[in-house]
Amino acid sequence: MKNMRILAIGAHPDDLEILCAGTLAKYSERKHKVFMAHLCNGDLGGKNITPAELARVRKIEAQKAAKLICAEELGGIASDLDLYADRETRKKVVDIIRYARPDVIFTHSPDDYMPDHVITSKLVFDAAFAATLPNYKTKSKVHESIVPIYYMDTMAGINFFPTDYVDITETTGIKKKMLLCHK
Repeated sequence: MKNMRILAIGAHPDDLEILCAGTLAKYSERKHKVFMAHLCNGDLGGKNITPAELARVRKIEAQKAAKLICAEELGGIASDLDLYADRETRKKVVDIIRYARPDVIFTHSPDDYMPDHVITSKLVFDAAFAATLPNYKTKSKVHESIVPIYYMDTMAGINFFPTDYVDITETTGIKKKMLLCHK
């Protein structure tokens, strides 16, 4: 099997660790290149800290978690709840996809419970197609093929009917360590 490029795009810095870190760890253990991107910077997820300081802390936490599986961490293009499925943001997501040049993408389900998760899903769906269009101009070189997208659980299990499962028994330990990077 050829070495694959795996791109996971979540809304917030800890979403991927919660929803698919075990799967990403399995890919990494098999020597595939893993990219972990988050579109929001995590600046609204705390109480006794300024949004700017929290965004800085969350970035460091995401980098530490990604490093545990030798993944490249990307993202933080918007503040929490300031993510919109507009042209400017879609182009930024296209650039993430074109940079990673993935063979497969993991992202939030369009039926998720949280607005940033739903918008992330929409942006990834649209950008995965746009990334393959030579005349859709961004800063990055066009990606040659449409990439399959797999949706992560909605956390609450609402409107989630999976067709594929990944047994992460052997990577549960590293998933826990990745989660512990987030305070």
